[in-house]
Amino acid sequence: MALRLAIVGATGHIGRSLLWNLGRDKSFQIQAYARRVDAVYEDLAAMEKTSAEAIHMDKFGTLPFDIVVNCVGAGDPARVRDMGAEIFRVTEDIDNRILDCLSSWPAALYINMSSGAVYGTPLSQPLTFQSVCSRRVNELNAAEWYGIAKRNAEAKHRAHEEFNIVDVRVFSYFSRFLNREGRLFIVDLVNALIGKRMLQTTSSDSVRDYATPSDLLQLLSCIIERWQAGQGKINDALDLYTKAPVGKFELIEAVAERFDLSWEATDDLNTISSTGEKQEYFSRNLKAADWGYEPKLIALDGILDELFGLLKTGR
Repeated sequence: MALRLAIVGATGHIGRSLLWNLGRDKSFQIQAYARRVDAVYEDLAAMEKTSAEAIHMDKFGTLPFDIVVNCVGAGDPARVRDMGAEIFRVTEDIDNRILDCLSSWPAALYINMSSGAVYGTPLSQPLTFQSVCSRRVNELNAAEWYGIAKRNAEAKHRAHEEFNIVDVRVFSYFSRFLNREGRLFIVDLVNALIGKRMLQTTSSDSVRDYATPSDLLQLLSCIIERWQAGQGKINDALDLYTKAPVGKFELIEAVAERFDLSWEATDDLNTISSTGEKQEYFSRNLKAADWGYEPKLIALDGILDELFGLLKTGR
């Protein structure tokens, strides 16, 4: 029998990539929840042989599910900045609604898309299992709010040890479904490539671990398999990682070599760091390996694969 899988936030970057990759999988009966139901219907119309159902967010909790994946989140520095204090309310609202559902269906599995921002900022070196998050109690700034909201949600989940809850910490994510109106370097790169215009970026290098759908799907599969094994409740947080991260200029040069991309480095750009500066934003916390997770691609290869798909299909 197919598992009833609810995707909450089905119009976001991660939500859309999950819908497209799982929507035709007969192992799942997809419930795609979103505020913009019309946008979900557009995706479903473009997909073939899918039994997924588009449902308005206001109806979440009225239909039972076996698994729920919470993909609700800002996902873009500009939106995080514009949301301000609202980031706490948005994070808490849907999380509390899902926890209320777990009280009614305690055997269900809750997979929450968390963030590497829980480790705090600034980040100038890779993160490990022993990493410590340190904040000035009396001098909190707006760049910390997003990470605090995510960390608070994780703490609440660990306290609910009676439920099956796994937080997946996403550091950087790339798929052909990214929001091309966002304010991220990777969005600028894609828009320059598609628009056949010059990419401008700052002269400072950075390192990111861009997970792609194949990585996320494999980790979700490992989590679901452990839950199905039925050997007690599963309640933990796992970092999502690839075989190796990629430097910004390494990525640019690889894309320029394979595609028609021109670029230049300049210091005359206005950038947004609404969640804090992150020179090296990736994790060496490999706890997910204990769950059977083994990434197949380095970040660079995953990005190139998704770029080929984006340029070929237009989505």
